Amino acid sequence: MHVTSAGLLALSFVLAATVAPPVLAQHKHAHDHKPKHGGVIREAGGFVYELVARPTEIVVHVTDEADKPVPVRGSTAAVTLIDSGTRVEVPLAAGPENRHAATGTFPVRPGMSALLDVAVGGKPVAKLRYTLK
Repeated sequence: MHVTSAGLLALSFVLAATVAPPVLAQHKHAHDHKPKHGGVIREAGGFVYELVARPTEIVVHVTDEADKPVPVRGSTAAVTLIDSGTRVEVPLAAGPENRHAATGTFPVRPGMSALLDVAVGGKPVAKLRYTLK
């Protein structure tokens, strides 16, 4: 059987159409996660991080996309509070179940920025920016 170059080209388009994965249209994020603890929500890597920042306590609650708690044992986290050029880093302790937390006195006010860094086994898994409410 003799196949011409035009035939090969046509065959390659047919094969590409049947083998190549479909092109997905961009879509809005289907999940509508609402804060459960009065904080601010951000998502990364299939996880939802709710940051609750109060003048006496900072807590990060971690859930999966289905809103199920994700254990944080073995991970580390820190929040950097940023306001008018000042930066305050707050290391958070991995607590029971799905929360990292720190207690103390923190310069927290609405509108300021907070950066959350989360690592597992010393490797970064999330770096998120929040605007506090």
